[in-house]
Amino acid sequence: MNWSHNIKRIIDVCEVIAGQSPQGKYYNKEGEGLPFYQGKKEFTNREIGEPTTWTTKTTKEAFNNDILMSVRAPVGPINIATQHICIGRGLAAIRASEKVNNDYLFYFLMKHESEIIGNIGAVFNSINKTQIGNILIPIPPLPEQKAIVKILDEAFAKIDQAKANIEKNIENAKELFQSKLNEIFSQRNALSSSKGGEVDALSLPKGWEEKKLGEIVDISSGGTPSKREPSFWGGNIPWVSPKDMKSLIIVNSRDKITSKALEEGRAKLHGIDTVLIVVRSGILSRTIPLAITKKEITINQDLKALRVNSKLIPQYLLNFLRANEPLLLLLVTRGATVHRLETPTLKQLRIIFPNKKLQTDINKLVKLLESHMTTLLKLHEKKIEDLKELKKSLLQKAFSGELTKMSEP
Repeated sequence: MNWSHNIKRIIDVCEVIAGQSPQGKYYNKEGEGLPFYQGKKEFTNREIGEPTTWTTKTTKEAFNNDILMSVRAPVGPINIATQHICIGRGLAAIRASEKVNNDYLFYFLMKHESEIIGNIGAVFNSINKTQIGNILIPIPPLPEQKAIVKILDEAFAKIDQAKANIEKNIENAKELFQSKLNEIFSQRNALSSSKGGEVDALSLPKGWEEKKLGEIVDISSGGTPSKREPSFWGGNIPWVSPKDMKSLIIVNSRDKITSKALEEGRAKLHGIDTVLIVVRSGILSRTIPLAITKKEITINQDLKALRVNSKLIPQYLLNFLRANEPLLLLLVTRGATVHRLETPTLKQLRIIFPNKKLQTDINKLVKLLESHMTTLLKLHEKKIEDLKELKKSLLQKAFSGELTKMSEP
């Protein structure tokens, strides 16, 4: 068929319901009332996840199989409702009529997600009910809509399985790298010693030493200059917090302080080749962010700065701690929301190290292994991007009439 002959507005073939949030006093976590969704926080690949909030006062409702669209930044992502729910102002529900197949509508909105940019506001990008209703959608006969859905369902299932396999390969590559680190850096006594156990009597290889971390590393704390003092902020001295610990090398930070903050003792300067470790964060249950500085920086109170003595190369310390991350995770004190790696515990961690020449050789080996892993990960990530592009291509063909050759009855 010629699809251009049957283009409709969403509002002509669907009902659009703009979300509206009840007052906060009606919210609860005990499952009383209707499940309440404020935005896309619980979105998954297709069906919306389990609720975390309920409301005893209902404003706007969505029902099972309604398509939910995020209408505030980010604008456009969609999911499908799995039950009767209440929707807040961050969502809109789109309910298909008998003229349009619900899955066909879902795939169409998926195709146009990146094109639905809404209004550019001071705080949020947003799209309103009228704008959603005015989106144009091709409406072939229902048998053709169902045929398109069938083709896309089958193709997307294969693509998603291929993506899952690649993601598993990525995890395997990371685990292999970690196991290689473990082979290089002995962990035999790091945990038991830090918890007060006896030192293993096994002798170390010739030229190697074993010390408590606190014996050979100076551990310094950080702090936050007063936010009420403008003269402390907006300078050129990096002030590092956990949000800046995204890579193994720290050169800069999102926030910077002035020399006045240093002069008044509001922060301490840490030099180049200082090892940084996050010791207070909610993420310490699954990872211990580490980095090394390549510029003079300051840190906030959620980090510790580790300055080595003359026996250690900073990069060796960083690599040793990376190798022992699984053990460090076991030493974390877990709170309700914030977890801590206490300084006394950190000081008791035992580190083994050889002479500096061998430390340098070990660092080179780690760098080589890391280079191989990075290359492998990039190849896997490229395959995932290719699969995403394949989905886009299939959606483009689906809604230009190229996937099916059916004609109107």
